[in-house]
Amino acid sequence: MGAPAAQAACYERAVATDDDLQAIVEVGRRTRRPTPRWQWVAALLVGAVCVVGFAAGALTDPAPADHRAERRPVSGAGLGTGLVIGVAVGLALGVSLGRQRRDHSSRNRP
Repeated sequence: MGAPAAQAACYERAVATDDDLQAIVEVGRRTRRPTPRWQWVAALLVGAVCVVGFAAGALTDPAPADHRAERRPVSGAGLGTGLVIGVAVGLALGVSLGRQRRDHSSRNRP
């Protein structure tokens, strides 16, 4: 069950020295742009909305049991809608972060 010699060779590469790693870290620190202010503001707004929503849900008293029986039917906006909105917002933020600086991607270099 041994691996072929050609395949095993890729596991025997030399590990970079501490000086090489430090040089890579320094290049990254010099070339990385800071996160734009608008993204920080957006993150703070989303966080504030989440905190307010959580606090409202946690601090309000549930309706009495007899009152629940007289409620009108649920509109259908619930977990599924929340998941769709969360995925859409996550994708939008992820794409904006990913497109921020394509020339810095490690995929552009062999």
